[in-house]
Amino acid sequence: MKRLPLLLAIWSIASTAAASGFSTARFGGEHGHPTTDNPTALYFNPAGLALGKGHRIYLDGALALRRARYDRPVGAISNPGTGTPEDLLDANSGKAELDNWNLIPFGALVSDLGVENLGVGIGVYVPLGGSASWERNTAFEGARGEQYPGAVDGVQRWFTIEGTIRSLYFTAAAAYRIPSLRLSLGAGLNVIQSEVHTIRARNADGTDDLVTGDLPKEGRSLLDVESWDLGFSVGAIWEPVERFWVGASYQSQPGFGEIELKGKLKTQFPSADQTSQDVVLTQELPDIWRLGLRWRPQERWELRLSGEYARWSVFRDQCVFSEGGRCEIRADGSTSADSSGVIQNIPRRWRDGFGVRAGASHWVVPSVEAYLGVGYDSNAIPDRTLDPSLYDMHKISASAGARVEITDWWAVAATITPVFYFTREIEVGESQGLAAPSNQPNSAGTYEQFIAVFDLNTEVRF
Repeated sequence: MKRLPLLLAIWSIASTAAASGFSTARFGGEHGHPTTDNPTALYFNPAGLALGKGHRIYLDGALALRRARYDRPVGAISNPGTGTPEDLLDANSGKAELDNWNLIPFGALVSDLGVENLGVGIGVYVPLGGSASWERNTAFEGARGEQYPGAVDGVQRWFTIEGTIRSLYFTAAAAYRIPSLRLSLGAGLNVIQSEVHTIRARNADGTDDLVTGDLPKEGRSLLDVESWDLGFSVGAIWEPVERFWVGASYQSQPGFGEIELKGKLKTQFPSADQTSQDVVLTQELPDIWRLGLRWRPQERWELRLSGEYARWSVFRDQCVFSEGGRCEIRADGSTSADSSGVIQNIPRRWRDGFGVRAGASHWVVPSVEAYLGVGYDSNAIPDRTLDPSLYDMHKISASAGARVEITDWWAVAATITPVFYFTREIEVGESQGLAAPSNQPNSAGTYEQFIAVFDLNTEVRF
C-alpha cells in the first residue's frame, strides 16, 4: 500500500495538557496565577501588570516530558476475522506507546513607561496546544509489514500517528492601579494563530479494516489547516488590606466562538490516487475564568490559592468539509439537511473543566525564595469520545522550586512539576458509536499518562 508522505513537518511547540482539556499554561511555575505581579500576568490576569515597576524583559521555557500508553482490546476491532484477519488481530489491538518531550515558550516585555501605577506589556506564548508522535509497532517492521505496511504505525493510528493542535497568542495589554481603592484593572488584546496538523489512518467507511476480501483497504490522511483570530482578556486585583490580594480574570474564546481553520486535506487509499483538496475545519475553544488569593502574613511568607473554570463544553466537534460547504452536526453525529460538502467529523462532546491550586513561598534570605505547590485538575473528556489523539484524565500535581535575585536587576527561577494522571478504562460498549460522518473506529481501552514539567525563567529589570 502506498504511504502518504509527511509533506509538512510538525512543529512541536507545546506539550499535551497538564491542566484540563489541552491547556498548557504552566508559565512562571508557582508564580503563574491570577494575582501575580510578574509578566505572566499578560495571560493569567492583565491587572497584575500594574503591580510591577520599571522595564522588565521576561523569558520562560518549560520542558515537558510526556509518557503515554494506550492498550486497545480485541473487542474494539470493527470486523475481527474479516476486515482484520485472525492472524493480524495484533495489528489493531494491543499496546501503543509514546515518549515525547516538548518546549512550551513564553516571552514578554513589560513597562510602566515612567508613569506610577501604570503597566503595559506585549508577549508571545502558547497557552493551548498539544503534540504527539507515537512509536512504531515493531512487530510489523519485518516480513509481516510488507503485506500490511500500515500496521507499523501502531494500534492508535486510526486516531493519530503524529499531530499537533495549538493556539499561539500574541498579546498586548495594559493595566492601571487606583491607589485610593487599592484596585488594579487591566485588559488585553490577543491575536491568535490556531493550527491543526494531523496524520492518521483512515477508511472511507469509518472502520479499522485492513482488507476488503483479499485487497488492502487501509488509507492515510494528512490534514493541515490554520486560522488567525482575535481574543481579549480583562481582570482586576484588589488589595482590601495590606499584603492580601484578591484577583479575578476572564480570557475570551479565540474568535469569540466558532472559528474556521482553512488549508489542505491530502488523502491516500490503496485503490486510488492521492487526492488533495481545499478544506475548512470548524471548532470552538474555551473561554476561561480565574479567581485567586495571595496573602503575605509575614515578610518572609506568602500563601496562595487559585482556581480556574474552562468552558470546554463548547469543544463539541471538529468538522472537516470542502471549502464553500457547510457543516451542522446533530446529536447522533449525522449532518443536518443544511449541511453540504462534509468529509468527516471528529466528535469531541467535551464537558467543562476546572482546576484548583495551592502554594506557599518562604524567603530563606531576602534574595532567595523557595516555594511548593499542589494542584488538582478535572477531566474534560467523556468516555464516549476519548481517543488517543487527545488525552485527559483527573490529575494531581506537585511543584517545588526557587527564585533567586542574582543582582538587583536580574532574577532566575526554576520549578519542577510532576503531573500524575488517573488511569482510565473505557469499555467497548461505552466508546464512539455515532452516525456518519462522525463514525470512527472504537477507541475503547486502557489509557495511562504521566507528565513532568521543568520550568526555567529569567527576568531582567532596567
